[in-house]
Amino acid sequence: MDSQPLNEKTWNARSIILSILSLFSLLFIVFSLQASWNKPQEQTKLDLLQTDLILQATQNLESNSDKSVEDLLQTLIGDAQSQELYSQALNSYQEVLKTNKASLDYIDRLSTETNQQDLSKLRQKKQANIGEITTRTGLLQVRTGNIQGAIATWQALVTAESSSMTTNGLTAQILTGLWSDPILLFPNAEPQIRRTLDGWYRQFALKKLYQAQQRSEKLPELAAQAQIEANSAINRLVIVNSIPLLGGIIGIIVWLGLLIQWIFFRGSSPFSKNETDPVQWQVPWGLALTWEVMVLWFTAFCLITQFVLPLIFELLGIQSRATEDFTVQSLLVLIPYVVSVMPMLPILQISLAPYHPLPDHWFRFKLLPPSWLVWGVGGYFAAVPLVLIVSVISQKFLQGQGGGNPLLPILVDSQNNLPKFLLWTTLAIAAPFFEEYLFRGFLLPSLTKFLPAWGAIAVSGFVFAIAHLNVADIIPLTTLGIVMGFIYWRSQNLLASMLLHCLWNSGSFLALIALGGK
Repeated sequence: MDSQPLNEKTWNARSIILSILSLFSLLFIVFSLQASWNKPQEQTKLDLLQTDLILQATQNLESNSDKSVEDLLQTLIGDAQSQELYSQALNSYQEVLKTNKASLDYIDRLSTETNQQDLSKLRQKKQANIGEITTRTGLLQVRTGNIQGAIATWQALVTAESSSMTTNGLTAQILTGLWSDPILLFPNAEPQIRRTLDGWYRQFALKKLYQAQQRSEKLPELAAQAQIEANSAINRLVIVNSIPLLGGIIGIIVWLGLLIQWIFFRGSSPFSKNETDPVQWQVPWGLALTWEVMVLWFTAFCLITQFVLPLIFELLGIQSRATEDFTVQSLLVLIPYVVSVMPMLPILQISLAPYHPLPDHWFRFKLLPPSWLVWGVGGYFAAVPLVLIVSVISQKFLQGQGGGNPLLPILVDSQNNLPKFLLWTTLAIAAPFFEEYLFRGFLLPSLTKFLPAWGAIAVSGFVFAIAHLNVADIIPLTTLGIVMGFIYWRSQNLLASMLLHCLWNSGSFLALIALGGK
């Protein structure tokens, strides 16, 4: 007699809890995206890394008689001997410097609203970035003929750091003295320059220092070292440019082939509707369960990453070690990621238990036939030109804002292979498995009950992008998610979209390694 009211009460309580969790999830997403909007993109750092690599590759070009090297450089970066190269580099540095100063102002405004201690490390890191960028900006101003502007740039940094001089401030003092009239030499100038600067900036400053010290015997040694670094930079530029270039060229060929197939052999085209279309998923549950699974997973993800793991790491004293130890930083990426997405598996298992055995084509992993390899590799190359195009559009729209990849500092600064391997494990193994299992394996098929296939693919791709909680990632990752969704829909095999995901993350990983390696 009382079972029906009890069931209604249980259902009502469940609905209330789900509504609260939904509101919590939506607010967390909104605030996270708003916070990322106020952060400079890591892409700006990538731009500077590539700029520095180009300068390093061309620093000895004038004295290099190897025509093949000159031709290779011109293929990679255009006219390597043009003075515009340094002007363009200066413009890039000035733009990034402006962005970083705006971010520092934002941090200072936050410090009036929250605990200053919570923001002190962030502010210190931002000031260090500004100091490094400022010293290099001054050297580029000198190279473009604006010596007085360079001195003013360095003096502004020295004045800003007058109360607590950092290594960048000391270097700015030394550089100011070198290009003053008369020249002012500081003690320990050479080790300070070597400690603070690298690549073209170090060579340019040391050459001026040796000339000022009348140590001409050091110039040939400096030139030889510059040539070694230039050759290394050329090799890295080849890797950095070949991944998007070759991927983009092959991708365009793939799209041309698909266009020809659509025009002349439409019946066999992947985009046509015919008898060979993939079997549509049978979805025995409704929208309420689909929403419930996604909300429960995202709530668990937020609680674990924002509260549980930080508390555990703080109690164990791990977080403090992470600031200097890249291996610990990498583990603090891999372990939290796996732990935070792992609840997806029991949530899916429990939520879908009443519907077992599931209809055919759900969560399919089929090694044979190996056609999934063709879908995965072909999908990767098809995605490259699309994502590159929308990324350029996104960059123009966001103008350097929107947050970025938090893994970049580890990839760029760490010279240890273990942290990089751990990050690759996160990016190329853990992420493709868990994210494809959830967004393509569960969400995409579930949406086909209420939307046509293309609508479900687009919505699941957008949700996939939003889940990364970075404004800068939304447009590129939505595009990538749509391609991965289409590949899964056509192949009916999660291994295909997982392979595409793995190739994409591995390619980006390799390019970052080449860009940031020393």
